[in-house]
Amino acid sequence: MPSGPGWVHEIKHDGYRMQVRKDGNRVRLLTRRGYDWTDRYGWVVEAAAKLKASSLTIDGELVCVGADGIADFATLHGRCNDADAFVYGSANPTRTVVG
Repeated sequence: MPSGPGWVHEIKHDGYRMQVRKDGNRVRLLTRRGYDWTDRYGWVVEAAAKLKASSLTIDGELVCVGADGIADFATLHGRCNDADAFVYGSANPTRTVVG
């Protein structure tokens, strides 16, 4: 893998691209195509609602991980474990995990 100051690398989490938007007490989860998935992932919505910011947008990846800590897209896509999903989001230079 190339390295040095001219290279930037992004981790592929193997999930769904998701925006977590909070405006006051309202939290919504939106897919990259604009579908509202707020009702699917209540755990993520609850966690975002507890954040102290009154308004925020986190652009991240909704994932489920296996016992080995590696993202498992089949588990996420099968929707059997919706309660286990969480969002990896990043805002340089910090990383945010919601859920």
